[in-house]
Amino acid sequence: MNMKNALTDSRVIEAAPEMLGTRSGPSIADTAGASLSYKYAPLMNRATEKSRFHNVVEEGFVASDNIPEDLMQYGTSMVRAKSQAQMDFIASSLRKGQGTRETLSRSGFVTSMAVEVFDPVNWIALPFASVNRLRSVGSAAARTGAGTAAIVSAQEAIRAPLDALGTTSETAMNIGSAFLIGSAIGGVARVPAARRIKAQKSAEQEIQKLREAIEPIDGVEFDPNIADSMFTNSWLYKGVTTPMKRTLQNPDIPNEVKLTMLEIANDAGILLAGNKVGQALKNSVFQNAKLREAEWVGTNDDLTRIWGESHGKGVTQVMDRMYGRAEYEDWLTSVDRKAMSGEKAANDYEAQAMERLNAFYASWEKRLNDQGMFGNKGFFLKDVARRETIVTDLQAQLDGVGVGSTTTNRRKIQSIIDKNKAKIADRKAAIADMDESGPTLPSNEEVFRPRYWDKTYISNNREALEDILFDWFSANPTAYNKRADGQYGKTELSTRPEDVRGRAVFAVDSILGLKDVTDFDVASFGHGKSKHMKHRGIDIPNKLVLDFIHNNPVAVMKAYTARTAPKYEFAKQFGNKNIDDVLDEKVIQMVKSGMKEDDINAVLKDIRHMHDRVAGTVLREPDAMNQTTARLMRSAAQLNYLGSAGISTITEPAKIMMEHGIGKSMRGLLGVLKDEQLKLGAKEARMAGEALEMLMGNAHLRLVEDMGNNPLRADFLDKATDAFFTLNGLGPITRLFKDFDGMMRSHTLIDYSVRLTQGKASKMETEYLARYGIDVDIAKKIAAAPHQKSQTGFYLANTEAWTDTIEFPATTADVVTGPTKSFDGDRYKPAFYRKSDNTIYIDEDYIRDVMWADRGWENPRVEGVTPIEKGIINSPNDYVTFIKMHEIMHTIHSAKSLGFDKRTKVGKAGYENAINDLATAEIKKQARVSPDTVKSFRNALSSGIANTILMGTPADKPIITDGVVYIPMRVASKFGMKEDAKFTGYARIENGLLGLPFQFYSYALAATNKTTAAMAHGQLKNQYLGTAIAMGLGYMTLQLKTPNYIEMEYSDQFARSFDYSGVAAIYSDLFYTAMSTSLALGGPNITGDVLAPRYPQKPDAIDAATGLLGAGPSITADLTRGAWDMVSGDVGGGSKDFIRSLPYMRLWFLKGFVNNMTNAMETELDGPSGFKRY
Repeated sequence: MNMKNALTDSRVIEAAPEMLGTRSGPSIADTAGASLSYKYAPLMNRATEKSRFHNVVEEGFVASDNIPEDLMQYGTSMVRAKSQAQMDFIASSLRKGQGTRETLSRSGFVTSMAVEVFDPVNWIALPFASVNRLRSVGSAAARTGAGTAAIVSAQEAIRAPLDALGTTSETAMNIGSAFLIGSAIGGVARVPAARRIKAQKSAEQEIQKLREAIEPIDGVEFDPNIADSMFTNSWLYKGVTTPMKRTLQNPDIPNEVKLTMLEIANDAGILLAGNKVGQALKNSVFQNAKLREAEWVGTNDDLTRIWGESHGKGVTQVMDRMYGRAEYEDWLTSVDRKAMSGEKAANDYEAQAMERLNAFYASWEKRLNDQGMFGNKGFFLKDVARRETIVTDLQAQLDGVGVGSTTTNRRKIQSIIDKNKAKIADRKAAIADMDESGPTLPSNEEVFRPRYWDKTYISNNREALEDILFDWFSANPTAYNKRADGQYGKTELSTRPEDVRGRAVFAVDSILGLKDVTDFDVASFGHGKSKHMKHRGIDIPNKLVLDFIHNNPVAVMKAYTARTAPKYEFAKQFGNKNIDDVLDEKVIQMVKSGMKEDDINAVLKDIRHMHDRVAGTVLREPDAMNQTTARLMRSAAQLNYLGSAGISTITEPAKIMMEHGIGKSMRGLLGVLKDEQLKLGAKEARMAGEALEMLMGNAHLRLVEDMGNNPLRADFLDKATDAFFTLNGLGPITRLFKDFDGMMRSHTLIDYSVRLTQGKASKMETEYLARYGIDVDIAKKIAAAPHQKSQTGFYLANTEAWTDTIEFPATTADVVTGPTKSFDGDRYKPAFYRKSDNTIYIDEDYIRDVMWADRGWENPRVEGVTPIEKGIINSPNDYVTFIKMHEIMHTIHSAKSLGFDKRTKVGKAGYENAINDLATAEIKKQARVSPDTVKSFRNALSSGIANTILMGTPADKPIITDGVVYIPMRVASKFGMKEDAKFTGYARIENGLLGLPFQFYSYALAATNKTTAAMAHGQLKNQYLGTAIAMGLGYMTLQLKTPNYIEMEYSDQFARSFDYSGVAAIYSDLFYTAMSTSLALGGPNITGDVLAPRYPQKPDAIDAATGLLGAGPSITADLTRGAWDMVSGDVGGGSKDFIRSLPYMRLWFLKGFVNNMTNAMETELDGPSGFKRY
């Protein structure tokens, strides 16, 4: 007879000798010890391991290379080891576990049942039996069994994830058997087998849910799949395909590969399976790069203030629209040219501006050099060692057929080996001529500034630049090249005039041939740089070519951040590896998982394209004619069709309400009217790199795809676009809504973090925080940070005050910040604790601005109170910290508990001295808020704002929206197309016209993930009421945009209100496009005339084509048709259509006037006295 013992693994074992009447099995004592060890050793071992090896990291140790042969099957549980000692401990624990299972497998059924009496867990449920006259012994036993099973379920949910030897079926059998054991103890000697089987099956089905219900345990791998929901699992969601969706929703792709996609481009817009158990991912390259925007913005804010002080009139600006911006930028450009030329500042204001600009670039210089991105010797030595390890490991796997025996797999691995060997040889050739630290500045420069060549100016003044370069090359006839001996270094060049002139001509040709002047390497080190030494190929100092490079410091800082931040954050995220290195690692992982070559290539294509999006380098030919044509068509469309875009956004408050709750949102709205909450929320959003559209001039990107959005470009079209999206209201309204959401989100993130720390957070709140990168540990740090609370009960983050400030101890009291409006006689009380409402009131501004100057802590006013210990208060912020800590101590320690009688002067003074001593001691022992906590909070704030006031991100969009298409080589080769050098297995087509059909889909694509999917995942509050509010605001939008709405059928009013609400995301757009296209082709109304199209549509082949080809071709057709009608005799009608299709003509405040004017023009021109008379 064979059976499964529920106390062992799920393997089939032979009948126990004890049941056959023999005594050869383990003793009761041995079995009891093994049983207890089986249940509790995994937890105890993990606790011991974490305590002993938490901070032990052995340099050069690679866990995967040191897994014992006999334990290879448990490798995924052993790769967490960071040292050989930790690996040995894990291996020992596993082998002991195997011995335990062996003992249990040889124990008989009777012995196994008997030893369970010694496990206290099986007795816990006994009180629930409650045997009395109304309950039979069998009923009592069943209740005990059920109770025991429930307790063991929780026990297993904790034990099982920590036991590498266990299986899910084993866990289920343990729970099912617990019913039998508990029942036996409760009074039933025998339980029907059917009931035991039923309990086992039920447990097996529920075990995963039980594990999700508890706090995640350290060491459990993150599940990167998109969380299940009916919507996200449907063809409707998957049909709007994107690189992110394809990767995360493909069950054949290893989790390590999915995590790489998330580490590059995650925007926290979609709930992941790992988030459902409270696990958080580290911030992505995309998110971290976004935060860097705040650095140049903060520098610009400081510079505008300095300029305002320099002329004595200050700065006048509203929503980043600054009066006198041209004068400011001229002044700043002049100052920076002086800095690059080595000239001294003319006055203190110029000196301050130079210092601020130098500080901005110095911070980048330091972090880039620390990361090895300036090519220092130390970096290259480490890189060589890393690559040599890769080659050794992969060669060993090839020799042992460890990566699969197929020719294709072996060829891929060999290709990676060869690539790394070539890199190693190149690196070694360069190292000999390198300094230890490497150059932190390009040659011949005194201050670092990126060099962005102005190709337009150079084209018009080519000879002048050639002459300057001729003089420089003549005086400096050297270059950094690979010498004949194979080493890199200086080489002497010819000084013959014709040769020097040739080099100057070639250099200018090279500059004009640059595809992207904002490329990081080009900007930092010049075109034609030595790829190792990071010397500029044109080592002429900036001061000699100032007229030929972009000088506007604001535009240059913005462009430098846009191009450098993603590159830096990628290097930091992936340990100084580039995208090629990372993809090589993914190839190995996918080969090992058994994926086919075509599938591997498809994944690599998606990851690389997402990388290029994040880095801003998707377009290789941004100046191509097709890109210029597409840009003109896009501009013509958006500058006409989007005249009422601002009105369309009035539904967005509904999304804010669903994010934060309707009640809190309304309270927040009232709070805006009472104090400066909105201003503080806006400040937080700005420091998180959000609400900058008006400053950056990119509000249009909320609705319009524009991959050619050049950070340096500022031509007529850019200026016209910036002005248009201010006049149509989209820019200002976006800023206002983002400021408001910044205020609300600061409260929500802190509130949820406090609740999670206190164990009060709901499942939705825990998932919400995890989605935004905040797990329990980070939540505790946020909860302990020195945030504020307004009079209306809203948390105010004030993250500027967090850095290097102490974490505050937990208190049940609320802390309200702002004027206290409390007096003791005539004396204002800036801080006090009121026990009746358990609230601390503190006026932080008064303490900083007034009390700090009085230095009251040195000479206390209260008789008998001694001065505060020196060194505790050293700044205004320290004073605020001490007083807040003082009041927190009041909430914890009453006078009575400390033995003081406050009714006497001595007792009152003694109590205050004791509270001061407690506050001082607490300040000394409390940890400091780390910069990482500030970064985590700001990242969550930034991502949350962007996921509410929507703008499509790299994660939201299909590849075709970029105007790029990848054709598999099995198809492309038939048409003579060549494989792309970067995208293995694909030919690549880049054409700006390909993206035109998706010009206005940015918002709708974002809404698919951030609204529709968020609702499906339960990530929004008050969803039904919120949807109703969105419908109401959609109806208001309909009224404003469609004056004759009252004439519409009720069904159309309802459908159009739903359309404007944004809840249906892209699907509403596709529905109405399909309807109009069908009618334009002469087909039926796809709704059977139940609904009308958005705009009246007659059969028209051109309309059918442009409806599918997008807004750009549509506006082009409108303009062409109007012009054709004019020259064909319909002067009035053609003029009307042509004028209405011009830029700005459909602005919401001009549209009525333009319509009336063109109607009158048509009547006049086509009337008897007009052109008709001819």
